[in-house]
Amino acid sequence: MVASCNYESEKATRIYAAEERRCRGAEGRAPRLLSPSAPQQFRIMSRALVLLSGGVDSAAALAWTCQNYSEVVAITFQYHLRPFRERLAVYRLLQVFRAPLIEVPTNFLREVADLPEPLNTIVPEGYIPNRNMIFYSIACYYAETRACETIVGGHIGNDSEAFPDASKHFLHQLAQLANQALLTRKIKIELPLEKMTKAEVMKNAQAWGVPFESTWSCYWDGSHPCGKCISCIERAEGFAAIGIRDPLLSCP
Repeated sequence: MVASCNYESEKATRIYAAEERRCRGAEGRAPRLLSPSAPQQFRIMSRALVLLSGGVDSAAALAWTCQNYSEVVAITFQYHLRPFRERLAVYRLLQVFRAPLIEVPTNFLREVADLPEPLNTIVPEGYIPNRNMIFYSIACYYAETRACETIVGGHIGNDSEAFPDASKHFLHQLAQLANQALLTRKIKIELPLEKMTKAEVMKNAQAWGVPFESTWSCYWDGSHPCGKCISCIERAEGFAAIGIRDPLLSCP
């Protein structure tokens, strides 16, 4: 999608920079702290790398990971025209679930709608060719170099209906292939939300302490979500199912 430039004003940029400094700490690097919510029992000396986009699903996956692993590292990808509010959400979430952040520039990746020569076929909104193969391959590199035994993704039950590369089968095959190339450890890809509906994800995210006001699901930038893209529609259905109002729609 072609992100709106109106919202990414000088003021918005200053806000983003401030959030980045807070996340990275005074010395310019992400604080190496664990989540404030202490799990009852950690897997012994376990470390996980979680993919974090800033949406509700990835925020729920981050919260789950912090409750199930003793050390957590977050990774996010800066693709072409990624919404400012989505990037900001990542920093805000890491103020709650504190973990080191790896930011990977992937400006070469474009959604089909942003290609100079669009594909002559119908694809789902927000489609990036081979996105998860690329994201998870990069994640495998960082998992090995950061001594992470597990990569955690926030894909939910119906994601694979629109995006086949979000299915458990695809990611299992990818992990098997990646492990043929890794020398120091075997890595698994874990999908804690894979059997959940959007409503179940929202309910669990609420129980796990996810600050919904710090997430961003919309494909577009703006002071408020557009309410029309498929991600906004699914988010609205999720909030309706758990009977609470989306705090992003309550903001002035």
